[in-house]
Amino acid sequence: MLKIPVTHAGSLPRPQELVDLIWAKMEGKEVDEAVLEERVHDAVAEVVKHQREVGVDIVSDGEFSKPGFSTYINERFTGFDGQAEFQSDDVAPFPNLAMRLFGTDSMAHVTFSNCVGPVVMHDKAAVQRDIANLKAALGDAAPETAFMGTVSPGQIAFNYPNHYYGSHEEYLDVLAKELAYEYNAIIDAGFNLQIDSPDLAMAAHSRSAGSSIVSYEQHLPLAIAAINKALVGIPKEKVRLHICWGNYAGPHHHDIGLEKILPEIVKANVGAIYPEGGNPRHSHEWRAFQEVALPDDMKVILGVIDTKSNYIEHPQVVADRLVRLGKIIGGDRIIAGTDCGFDTFIKFSQVDPDVAWEKLRTLAEGAELAAQELS
Repeated sequence: MLKIPVTHAGSLPRPQELVDLIWAKMEGKEVDEAVLEERVHDAVAEVVKHQREVGVDIVSDGEFSKPGFSTYINERFTGFDGQAEFQSDDVAPFPNLAMRLFGTDSMAHVTFSNCVGPVVMHDKAAVQRDIANLKAALGDAAPETAFMGTVSPGQIAFNYPNHYYGSHEEYLDVLAKELAYEYNAIIDAGFNLQIDSPDLAMAAHSRSAGSSIVSYEQHLPLAIAAINKALVGIPKEKVRLHICWGNYAGPHHHDIGLEKILPEIVKANVGAIYPEGGNPRHSHEWRAFQEVALPDDMKVILGVIDTKSNYIEHPQVVADRLVRLGKIIGGDRIIAGTDCGFDTFIKFSQVDPDVAWEKLRTLAEGAELAAQELS
């Protein structure tokens, strides 16, 4: 019978002790690095076990060593300083909502800076520590049953405005070359590589002040080209590309439709693309796959669980979302996922941790129902 694998977008609820340690480090307080490393190691082991228990087939390290899915570059790269201002067209008309979403202590710790000098990955040991922790947590399980998330060149350019390089293209080129080390390290470890690139969709409705991104039409093909440059020599079947419109509980009524960006996204040299499909703004966009042909060797990880709501989806709702797409591209080309991460930035989770785990459990149940129907 058909099996629809179950995965998620990467970040998972962090244990409170780990949150406190990372939070203190972000505030410049003295933190015992040995204690922090030990707690990360133990927490990764726990979170991998928990994922298996609720039915996740392709697991992650929960991004537990990182303060955020993209802001970890502040710790691992040179060339960034100051603070960039983020703007979003959907939230701007609702100032009270903007304050509730972004005027918080948590968001004050989410720091996007500016590129003010040569970008170089100076801490290459960090990804090796992440790899070692995930390998230890997997035990005897094959490394291909796990993935590790990384940021894309375009996402860095989106959140960290270029004040140094001569052009947007040059900036992306440098970012691609530097990120290639991290990408190859994850692949060499045997894991699947997930590239997180919300910029591919978000550049149409949001921006960082002073960015070299002129428009999404300018940025999208350049960002895809930069991803492909960073992936040279990496087997495409080991790579998944995650696209989202921003993991915040805003109106999202200015989000660009998937159908408008999908023709460029399928040019990425990846084995699977991973769009949102579980939230109220994008759950209809499975229809885009009726109009845009996927490469024959490309799969779709479809987000069928909303990571911004504490509603726990019914397994049949999950199944229905997967079946609709399966009837278009074939059930054997589908992987079930969440729309985004549950803890994208530290202390920025919008879903209760216990609810998040129940959502993953219902994701697995729904994927099994969908596989039965598509069989």
